[in-house]
Amino acid sequence: MKKFVLGLCCGFVMASSCVAIASDSIQALLFPASFEINGSKISLDDDYKVLNVDGHAYVPIRFVAEHLGATIDFEQEQQKIFVKNRKLDLSDPDYQGIIVGNVILTKDGGNTKVTGQLKIEGVGNTTNSVEATLAFYNDNSEKIGEVAIYGNDFGVDAQTFVSEGLGDFRTYSTVNLHIGNVNGQMISATPSMVYENRKNNFTLNLPKSWEGKYEVVEAIDEASEFENISFIDIANKGYGGVVFSIGIWTKDNWSQNGQTAMEVGHISKIGELGDRVFTISTPGDVQYDPFNEKLTAEYKSLSSYVNKIKTSFHANVKFH
Repeated sequence: MKKFVLGLCCGFVMASSCVAIASDSIQALLFPASFEINGSKISLDDDYKVLNVDGHAYVPIRFVAEHLGATIDFEQEQQKIFVKNRKLDLSDPDYQGIIVGNVILTKDGGNTKVTGQLKIEGVGNTTNSVEATLAFYNDNSEKIGEVAIYGNDFGVDAQTFVSEGLGDFRTYSTVNLHIGNVNGQMISATPSMVYENRKNNFTLNLPKSWEGKYEVVEAIDEASEFENISFIDIANKGYGGVVFSIGIWTKDNWSQNGQTAMEVGHISKIGELGDRVFTISTPGDVQYDPFNEKLTAEYKSLSSYVNKIKTSFHANVKFH
């Protein structure tokens, strides 16, 4: 065999050992191949077939992707197959140990289908019930969609879930995970407090647990009129300590430099007000003492809330 090629052989019905596929009538032979994936022998389901086209093996991509631990889905509107197999990285700071990732959004009529994976760390081979939600936001910090996650067989191995939400929110900017219930135990969110910036007319919701642990430092570049508002972990201030920063741009400056800033830095847009654009950014380097476990843990605890703080942004506030 010249090479092994992943083909799009999902859902074809094979009536004989020689079939014609595609509009130009390529001749394909059924290929009696067996599979060994990551050292394990895997039987091919009856619904799937392997084809031999001109010496190339075409295998069902869903079968291979799922056995490699990836999520996969097909977007009919775009005629596109999506496959994700990255490290799970989405968590709820109010409940440590549950991680979600490899999220794929596809259109399903007037709704959005969400496919992803969830795993629970430190539970061995036990199975657990989980109820959670994924909330999706646009780049103006407006919630545009939500789906529920629930099941009774989640554990230490990543388990695929599929859910559906109202409307089309495939072009979301940010997604937040909230764990609502684990094995019958309700999970409460950390109380919040409001940070008010009267000068620039916006608010953020900060965790109540941040109280007395941070300070705000403001700076402005007179030439570009760019304003930077940094939220700093007091305990790690000697090492930088910046947890996140709010940037305030003129629309002209953002139009000229915003795209480049997003490409080279950890920065994203969170809102607009009049002729100003608001962004949030996180540091690209270490901002805490890595040799001090207590300071490291405190900084990471603060930074775990940045995603939730990001979507709490609200502009056009009239203060009294």
